[in-house]
Amino acid sequence: MIRSTRSSACATALLGLALSALAATQASAASVLLISIDALSPDYVTKADSLGLKVPNLRRFLTEGSYAQGVRGVVPTITCPSHATLVTGVTPAKHGIYGNDPLKTDGYSAALCTFASDVKADALYDAAARAGIETGSVGWLNTAGATTVKYNLPHVEPYESEITVKYQEAMATPPGLLTGLEAELGGYYQDGTEAGSEIRTRFAKAIISRYKPGFMMFHIIAVDHAAHAHGPWSDEAKKAVEHEDAMIGQVIETALANDPDTIVAVTSDHGQAPITRAFNLRVPFVEAGLIELEPLVPGRQVKVRDAKVQVGGGASAAIRLKDPSDAATRAKVSQLLHALAADPQNGIDRIVEGADVEKLGGYAGASFVVGMKPGTVVGGDYFGSKLVDLPSVAGTHGYLPEQSIMNASFFIRGKGIEAGRNLGVVDMRRIAPTLAQALGVKLKDADQPSLPVFAAGR
Repeated sequence: MIRSTRSSACATALLGLALSALAATQASAASVLLISIDALSPDYVTKADSLGLKVPNLRRFLTEGSYAQGVRGVVPTITCPSHATLVTGVTPAKHGIYGNDPLKTDGYSAALCTFASDVKADALYDAAARAGIETGSVGWLNTAGATTVKYNLPHVEPYESEITVKYQEAMATPPGLLTGLEAELGGYYQDGTEAGSEIRTRFAKAIISRYKPGFMMFHIIAVDHAAHAHGPWSDEAKKAVEHEDAMIGQVIETALANDPDTIVAVTSDHGQAPITRAFNLRVPFVEAGLIELEPLVPGRQVKVRDAKVQVGGGASAAIRLKDPSDAATRAKVSQLLHALAADPQNGIDRIVEGADVEKLGGYAGASFVVGMKPGTVVGGDYFGSKLVDLPSVAGTHGYLPEQSIMNASFFIRGKGIEAGRNLGVVDMRRIAPTLAQALGVKLKDADQPSLPVFAAGR
């Protein structure tokens, strides 16, 4: 009898502790709005005055919230892998999104940037749904088909024709969401310009005000579009930054009208670097006999007869061996790459090889990664000059993340967030755990700690 009473008392005490813990978690949870301004360098905000930029909504975060001086991204520093990391807290090697391969308008192919099922790690919207928090999204990557995003207009590229909107309508959830909103707000067809951001903003505001999701994601791309075309820090890129600041101001205002305690986080996926020339890395591989071409026919595309290696392009290039066990070819490639890197004119920053490639957390299956210096990218020509000047200054990303010009952004403010806190340079993988803490949920796969943005007692 005494044993039974003690057991009951113990069970009651344990239940009380569990309920207290649950109540504390629920008390600490908040509505969260996650905004991504594609390619927003933190300097556009932290150095706005010296750049002559008027970004009042973003500048408020510096005094009213906490912010990173820069966010060290993942490999590769491009859109889709980075956005998957922003919501999972893990590298591409763990979440499975390695590159930008959009849904083409001629069919459902190469769709890593589109479908939620391609993300192999637990995401914030999954954790929110498990906790009973309704989620919404406009323009977020890799969310099509996500059963855990209740109100969803997923990002779809490219916007080459109005048939893209048919894909959008088919993938929007719940069924009829997009067509219903279009009847009131006009067409959803858009491109990467400022006008496209205005359309996304209009639809995001409607979802927030009407459905009041506890976790909302919003992604706009005009800064990236302008910086690619004209270079970062160009007048066009600055104009896009000011425009996007106005757009997020509208979205934030709508969210705060629902819940004045909403925590708002503004992020980006990467920075941008100006580029002026291309290094055609395939040319020395052809000269070394590692790539064999069919006889050249004027006016026709170059055809590869045989290749012992596959050579990627961009600001960082992955080199994959046809036969990874071919030690002789591996040694020849290593010798060639290091010889090319020794000439500073080629613009190579460093060569990553062997076990160090895996440590990067991206470029699955690569035996080598060639990291370029900002200003130079790996071109795609197989013959001719190795170094080619570009016709005009453009912008790109994809450089290895230790290049500070690739730093992304993170700003956060709202109830319980410390004001005026400069976090320094932070790891991108820490953003998702921070937002999970704000939501009062737990991510299953994230292994990094949250950022110290919460005021004491939260």
